[in-house]
Amino acid sequence: MAPPKTWLGVTCGLAIGLGAVAAVGVTTQNASAASTFTVTPQQLQINQNISSAAVKRSNRALNYLAPIRTTQTDAADDGSNGVKALNSIPGSGTGWAVGQLAPGQKQYWINVGPTGTITAQSGPSGTFTATRAGLGDYVVDFKTPITACSVTASPFTPTPPGTLSFAFSTGVVNQPTQVNVRTLNTAQAAADSTFTVQVLC
Repeated sequence: MAPPKTWLGVTCGLAIGLGAVAAVGVTTQNASAASTFTVTPQQLQINQNISSAAVKRSNRALNYLAPIRTTQTDAADDGSNGVKALNSIPGSGTGWAVGQLAPGQKQYWINVGPTGTITAQSGPSGTFTATRAGLGDYVVDFKTPITACSVTASPFTPTPPGTLSFAFSTGVVNQPTQVNVRTLNTAQAAADSTFTVQVLC
């Protein structure tokens, strides 16, 4: 009878040998116990490439959920670096711009007080102008043609509860950049009031 150490060595040798045979068999033998199909190394490589491309696309899609990207970061990112932290993407958390949801479209807005003073606007100060022409009668100039745009005027109460009022807008003859806004009280009589105008082109 061989010493115990000899039997241990033989057992290990058989296990290693069988493992090597099994490893070789993976690349050449049937891929399932049912022996219904086989997989070649080339097919495995193709599947790996497909999976890798899918992960990159998924990572890039998740990155897009943190709007808004810049042209530079978009061109430089192919998704291979995984999902990025929100604070590493310029503009993240600010939402999608109208131009990104509908390429080519623009959106303007302006808030105007009862005296015709602009209280807030979508562009820098001085981008638009507003003038009180009379009781409940205002002219807003967006400094860019808006005749082919959708224009909406509505009452705006910066500090609730506020006073109920109404507002509507019309175009201005021979003035493609301007809109005329009229504000009314609950009796439908002209009255000075705060309002907001939104333009979607």
